[in-house]
Amino acid sequence: MIYYFNIQMESERKSRLPIYEVNQRVFLVDGLARSAIYDTTRGKVYSINFQARNIVLDQPSSDVFYQQLEEVELVSRDRSPSEIVFTRPSVGLDFMWLNLTSRCNLTCLHCYQESSPSVLEDTLALRDWESVIEQGFAVGCRRLQFIGGEPLIFKEIFDLAAYAGDMGYELIEIFTNGTLVNPERIETIKRLGINVAISLYSDIPEIHDSVTTKPGSFYQTLNAMKLLKEAGVPTRVGVVVMRQNQNTVDSTIRLVQEFGFGGGDSVDLIRTIGRGKNPANFPDNEYVEKYGLMRKPLFVTSEQDFIRNCFYNPCWVGKIAVESSGNSYPCVAARSHIVGNILEQSIEQVIESTSLQQLWSLGKDDIEICQLCEYRYACGDCRPLAETETGNQCAKTQRCTYNPVKGYWE
Repeated sequence: MIYYFNIQMESERKSRLPIYEVNQRVFLVDGLARSAIYDTTRGKVYSINFQARNIVLDQPSSDVFYQQLEEVELVSRDRSPSEIVFTRPSVGLDFMWLNLTSRCNLTCLHCYQESSPSVLEDTLALRDWESVIEQGFAVGCRRLQFIGGEPLIFKEIFDLAAYAGDMGYELIEIFTNGTLVNPERIETIKRLGINVAISLYSDIPEIHDSVTTKPGSFYQTLNAMKLLKEAGVPTRVGVVVMRQNQNTVDSTIRLVQEFGFGGGDSVDLIRTIGRGKNPANFPDNEYVEKYGLMRKPLFVTSEQDFIRNCFYNPCWVGKIAVESSGNSYPCVAARSHIVGNILEQSIEQVIESTSLQQLWSLGKDDIEICQLCEYRYACGDCRPLAETETGNQCAKTQRCTYNPVKGYWE
């Protein structure tokens, strides 16, 4: 079971809580119990109580706290604090997940798509995918990831990667389980400038294989990691926590770090979608608390992100996922929200659809509890996760332990 906690709203907010500009590129954001100073120049976010908030806004000349803020350039007497209302920035397509095939040579216990060797639901052919890549580029997209299933099962994957590279895409990544990686494919991956993402479930072969349900898959994946490292291919490795591997997560992270790959510390809990809904696979509460809960502020910001996050969902804005059936979603984990089908609509039509625009615009000011939080415009957001946990698209994710009504971490 997931670790649950409850927050009762003591006040129903009727409109957006105010934002003040207190220095150049420094903003004060009100929450219900506390406020926060966003220093978008340095990327820092500081939570302050209301006494400090009033000092910032009143600019008392003799106050020591205000003088300290002046010294670090968070406030300035040359600029009177004023409530500010931003103009909604326009956003376009920035990133695409292209699910080339629903088939996979593994049958992982947690697969959100329930992929396996026997799944045969692919509709899009090479020319269809080329068209998606063309259309995405035409509307401004410059980053894409090939996923599955197992994308290396799609025999023309490197033709598509070369096509996207020649067109001008700046990031092309393959998310693979690694079992089909060999020296010939590594050579092609390096020649085409492709990045790789890979999953490792344990540093113990038997545990990794119990997740993939294929004996020998650990050594195949580990060999792929070695080949990628030797070839100097930009690689990141993700670790998904579930009951089967919960006791080996730390040692698995250390193994990833020994390779020098990025992403080894980006541990994620199993998502309760697809085969991940099986409660037998969910980790014990102590591991949910250790790896899945946010218990302290680790927020960074920039002026561009801050302004955008005032209006849009900071996770899936500017992104779409295209399935091998042609169906499109705002995220690979949001398969219940079909926003179009590229066999029936253009990418531009999908992007401009009311359904996608509404999902992109579901910002923190629309989310229960989060709308009262001083951190809300710096906090990452996962609507699919919150909706899966609660059944409510506008619910606060249960993996955040901050209580903005009381102003402390629980």
